[in-house]
Amino acid sequence: MADHVYKLSEVPKGQRWQYFLDYYKIPTIVGLALLIAIISILKSTVFAPKNDLCILLASKAYVDHEVTRQIMDDMSRMPIDYDGDGEVLVSLDFVHLDPEAQQQDPEYFQAQQMKLMAILSTAQSALQIVDEEAYQYLLEEELIGAYGELSETHGHEASDMIKIPLTSLAPFRSYAEELPDGLFMTLRPKDAMQIHESEKKQEKYNYQIKVLETMMEE
Repeated sequence: MADHVYKLSEVPKGQRWQYFLDYYKIPTIVGLALLIAIISILKSTVFAPKNDLCILLASKAYVDHEVTRQIMDDMSRMPIDYDGDGEVLVSLDFVHLDPEAQQQDPEYFQAQQMKLMAILSTAQSALQIVDEEAYQYLLEEELIGAYGELSETHGHEASDMIKIPLTSLAPFRSYAEELPDGLFMTLRPKDAMQIHESEKKQEKYNYQIKVLETMMEE
């Protein structure tokens, strides 16, 4: 006959804590861990404020998180409020494409490559900060737009690809010493944004162009 499983109320008072540890400790810990994970996911998705702008940053050189945070804070003070709620929320998705990691930590390198593929597949980030290697990759994938995408060509030919030294743009100028050399701002072309007939997506793309031109003019 199977052992009788006592209810907690049936256990003598002095033994209830030990009984709880013996029979309910692991299920309770697992349940709390799941609850915390669910709350965290909900906070970062459903209940998180929506960003006005998300920029892709892909580079073989590491970019310090504190530097990107400061840049995003500076951008939040620019006149680029997309949804008109009086607050500018900017995020920067950093993909670290260090070729040395391919040998030293192949799992990390593969994870970063998958992250890049996931970001590109969403077609949310029209603004792309890249180094030369990432630029060439995006160019081959037809993910680099030309000046003809902008409201004006800013002294360039309409067919010239957008490849602007990052530290020539506001608000990146102040971080020339902290940022790796050889980073460029590029723009994903409209044809690669999966806009189709969506007015909302077209509006969002136009907004990102406006942000770029604001950074060029300030």
